[in-house]
Amino acid sequence: MKKRLMLLALCSALMVPTTVSADILDYEGTINAYKQDNKTAQTFEVDDGNGKKVTAVAKSDTVSISAKYTYIRSNPGKKAGKLKKVYLGTNVKRVAVCDNGWSKVTYEHKGKKGVQKINGYVRTNEINDSDQVKSAKGTFTALRDSDILDYPGKKDGEVTGEIIQEDKVKRIATVNDIWSQISYKNDKGKKAIGYIPTSVLENVTDTKETEEETKIAEVDGQEAGVIHKSEGKGVFADAVDGVTASRDKSVEGVKVGTPVAVSSDATLKPLGTFKITHYCPCSICCGPWANGITSTGVTATTNRTIAVDPTQIPYGSKVVINGQVYVAEDCGGAIKHNCIDIYVATHQEGEDKGVYYTDVYLLE
Repeated sequence: MKKRLMLLALCSALMVPTTVSADILDYEGTINAYKQDNKTAQTFEVDDGNGKKVTAVAKSDTVSISAKYTYIRSNPGKKAGKLKKVYLGTNVKRVAVCDNGWSKVTYEHKGKKGVQKINGYVRTNEINDSDQVKSAKGTFTALRDSDILDYPGKKDGEVTGEIIQEDKVKRIATVNDIWSQISYKNDKGKKAIGYIPTSVLENVTDTKETEEETKIAEVDGQEAGVIHKSEGKGVFADAVDGVTASRDKSVEGVKVGTPVAVSSDATLKPLGTFKITHYCPCSICCGPWANGITSTGVTATTNRTIAVDPTQIPYGSKVVINGQVYVAEDCGGAIKHNCIDIYVATHQEGEDKGVYYTDVYLLE
């Protein structure tokens, strides 16, 4: 979870697909659902692609990809063959859930040979059954400059390009109405998928959608808008002006912790001067399906949780910032060397505390 206030110097980060912890039935939950309904679960065995048998239970529901991107694989295992790369918001039909953290899915897409049907497996924690990504095609004009992110959330989104005021933009979908998914050409001239705040766009023309056009995040064959190559000078903070985070009015569901002051006899190791930013569990900060769960699997807590670059500050480390002790429990695609994000209860609180630089210490 993370949120880049005022444009935070977009700390780069771990080059892995961002995955949002999805609240969706896993294998155990599916089995329990069958029991509660007094129904018999239909199970079968399948090879994970590495010679190990796993058990799967039949499950029928429509889900969507909740990671930046992932691969549909031939078997339920990370070493299985890659069948298709799919992006955030792509709808797939789930037909079974495995007991090793994978789900069997069916995906239909239009290729060069017509509509193709792919049967394979994706990680269960990379899908969600809440439809927060909605098709919303059209041609738009940028009202102001804005960075293009590779994920719709300030904490995990990394800058991949930039649009300039008056640029024409091809939109594909919206994410919680706060973000717009767009098609553009990256600095290598290749078509790519990116995200900008919806508030940046002014509607020019609406494109009539067809059933085929509602496919989300299909890069191949898309017409890309004319986007300027990023110069690293985006005004991202301005882009979210006027956008209200869903949890601004309440801290309901937010785990609030008691501030812990550093002991006067504590041994402190100087880590240097860090850029301090703040984030909350809203969609602006953490993207769709934000639920307060950190990258380490624990629930984020105010006055305790910070997001760090784990290659610099290991998870579990106790860090002192302005006399208060925090614990490194989270990370984000926008967090890199000498950048720390502090978890707060609301988006407004984070905006009020802003961005600043200060000396940081490791509590030994």
